[in-house]
Amino acid sequence: MGKSLRLSRIFRKDTGNTLVLPVDHGIGGSMEGLEDPVKTLRELQTPGVDAVLLNDGVARQASEVFQGKGAPGRMLNADVFSYEVKNERMEHQLTFSPETAVRRGYDCMKLVLFWDRPAAERMRSIKLIASVIEEAEKWEMPVLVEPLTSKPIEDPEERANVLTDANRVAFELGADILKVAHPGDTKTLESWVKYFNVPIILLGGSKSGSTEDLVKMVDEAVDVGVNGVAIGRNVWQRPPEEAKELLERFANIIHKP
Repeated sequence: MGKSLRLSRIFRKDTGNTLVLPVDHGIGGSMEGLEDPVKTLRELQTPGVDAVLLNDGVARQASEVFQGKGAPGRMLNADVFSYEVKNERMEHQLTFSPETAVRRGYDCMKLVLFWDRPAAERMRSIKLIASVIEEAEKWEMPVLVEPLTSKPIEDPEERANVLTDANRVAFELGADILKVAHPGDTKTLESWVKYFNVPIILLGGSKSGSTEDLVKMVDEAVDVGVNGVAIGRNVWQRPPEEAKELLERFANIIHKP
């Protein structure tokens, strides 16, 4: 019951879909357009946004954005990565526990799974994610897993295969939501919707392409059954008014009758 209630604050009852605004990028360092994430959240307040993905420090500073009827749900970024360039090693650590997420009123936790890493690193991440999912079940806290590659994969077929494997592992571990990178073709995306029986949210990635290309990508994804998008840089790296208009366009597509 608790998990269903939390998910209902992320996904709209009438469409089963969601528009997520991610502003959690600062955990990896400063980023253009997100120098002041609290100001960004205040400027981009709009009924079109169903949930916000963020870090706990920003959530505390922007608490008024999430108060009252109709406020967006809150998704907690719950892990962090650090890459050691010298030995090409990536460290993956948990930053917040399911109990903390519950006590602070979050509706979901987010964890990342980089799949194009050495076997030992993949296994550590799998173990960490599995332990969080197991603990989160005790607290009725949904867990979103974001399967990614740490480096660009140029070959389209290889990229789609790697991402499919990563999504499969996250699904098998018990993720309640998958936040996925676009595989490059809608056929693969449609197969994920078919075989992974949990809500799937498409991430936006780095700012690239025209606005119309972005809108088209969202439209095609929703048409094949994706349950929404989580687009950050392609939104808040634009002037505020332009960003709000784009969010409304996304919302109209995601929640179309």
